[in-house]
Amino acid sequence: MARKFEIIEKDWYKRRTILGKDIKPVHVAIPDYQPVHNYICNMIVSYDDDSLKTLIARVLYNELTSKWTVDGMEVSVMVIEMSNENAGDMFNRQVG
Repeated sequence: MARKFEIIEKDWYKRRTILGKDIKPVHVAIPDYQPVHNYICNMIVSYDDDSLKTLIARVLYNELTSKWTVDGMEVSVMVIEMSNENAGDMFNRQVG
């Protein structure tokens, strides 16, 4: 089962450069992700200014919505489980 991490927008935190320009996260990778509540993992975030940052994050399961999220404080993502067929289509769209 392939996983996609969708960034959750946070209005309360804004990372800015010295010039005052907003820097937004554009991609998140979590190489050691495990669907275990309160599991601690590494979140690698790439920003639109081509910078990278590694955050210590926590995996959370919401019993009310039956959804997994990963919270790195500065950046949070929602975990989307995809079948292998959908994952192949997504890869082809990104590469092609």
